[in-house]
Amino acid sequence: MLELTCLLLLLADVPETGTSSGGDPSAPASKVAMKAPNSMQCATRMAPITARKHDEWPMESLTLTSDWNGLRTSMEDNGLFLQGRYTALLMENFQGGLETGFFGGGPIGITLTADTDKLLGHEGGTFFLDLEYFNWYNSRFPLQNTFDPTGSYVGSNGNFIDDDETNFAAIAQLYYEQSLFDDIFSLRFGKMDANATFSNIDASGSFQYNLMHNPPSLNNYLPTYPAEATALQASLNLGEHVTGHFGWYDGTTAAYDPVTGQSGPNTGTRGPATFFDNDGHWFLITEWELDWELSQCHPGSLAVGGWLQTGLTATGGTDTQGVEDVPGLYVSWQQTIWCGDKATADAGGGIRFFGQFAWSDPDKNAVEWSLMAGLSATGIIPGRPADALGLAGGWTSFTNNPGVYQSVTRDGGAGPAGGQETGIELFYKVQLTPWCYVQPGFEWIGSPGGGEVAPLEDDVIGYLIVGMEF
Repeated sequence: MLELTCLLLLLADVPETGTSSGGDPSAPASKVAMKAPNSMQCATRMAPITARKHDEWPMESLTLTSDWNGLRTSMEDNGLFLQGRYTALLMENFQGGLETGFFGGGPIGITLTADTDKLLGHEGGTFFLDLEYFNWYNSRFPLQNTFDPTGSYVGSNGNFIDDDETNFAAIAQLYYEQSLFDDIFSLRFGKMDANATFSNIDASGSFQYNLMHNPPSLNNYLPTYPAEATALQASLNLGEHVTGHFGWYDGTTAAYDPVTGQSGPNTGTRGPATFFDNDGHWFLITEWELDWELSQCHPGSLAVGGWLQTGLTATGGTDTQGVEDVPGLYVSWQQTIWCGDKATADAGGGIRFFGQFAWSDPDKNAVEWSLMAGLSATGIIPGRPADALGLAGGWTSFTNNPGVYQSVTRDGGAGPAGGQETGIELFYKVQLTPWCYVQPGFEWIGSPGGGEVAPLEDDVIGYLIVGMEF
């Protein structure tokens, strides 16, 4: 029913939206070029919102359920912002990988943001609650009892839950943040998604292949959906163009016990208990970002990050004793290379070049290095200022150490170490209304899971994403 509704809207005569207000979230939707911060949004990386307008339904409202007869505007005037999002992820593996066929799932996110200044008269405070649910649309594929048949180590879709879970329901984020010294410094504590701050490239948010969201060297360690974790996080603004972030996260999800051969427990569905009673498994990360403007229409940024997973963690190879203290580095960049006006550029529009390089210790991590780069474009098609398109590709190089990593054969056996996984993705996003979009796309994954002699054939994947905000 959801897909049918959105497709019918696509066939309808949808009015054009203007571009005079750029990405200003307080402007009427009929005058907004893109949804703030831009339409390159991730389906599962939820963050606080602090400004929104509700206009004529259905073609101008920012949400499907609109203003609730004025109740929603009244709540937001008093600092309470309720947001709901549903995304249908429909994918088909036409060839290659472990098996072929349809697979997909439906993440649901419901968030509550409280601005303590408006609500209580306390300046600089933000409370954020994020409830997440996911269910697979398909059954397990029989060959290896997995939901995702592609065999990709990187991840055919970064919005999927772990492949051994049938569904996911959790308080994914629950934290309080306090801004101090005129927004120079902020401190946040609670359960949170590290990828909302670290290794976050907003120009790549609409891509599905997980390499565009974060480097695969972080796959087993980064506390992100669906394994968010309790943390203490700080941010420091040094002038107008330099920002530093520091994160001290509960790393229990990756904690390994060589006696049982098990890792965890996974923090995604748990509270803060293992943060306060931790046996040395922490995920520590810092990132420093420099931003600039080559001109008013050409903003850019460069981020450099470093991380360390402390304690004993498991390998994906023959070494059953685990490895200690896994390190990693990454460098990310974004640059607008063409844009029609400053307002659109400030909202994240135009044509943007982005990328990331990452490294980790090949004697401790399955992934030694990865590189990805791409182009995303929003607001460049006449008459379709909120539509987006993207093209990106990347390479993941696996360690040659079989004690740390071995690829997987189609029958579930251990394959060779080393090798590379390559991915290319192309999509076009049609923003039907400010609250509904349809995104067809294509992925090609070369040598999924790697292997010096790749045991799996290349994947050819088509997908359709339908997203709605309530």
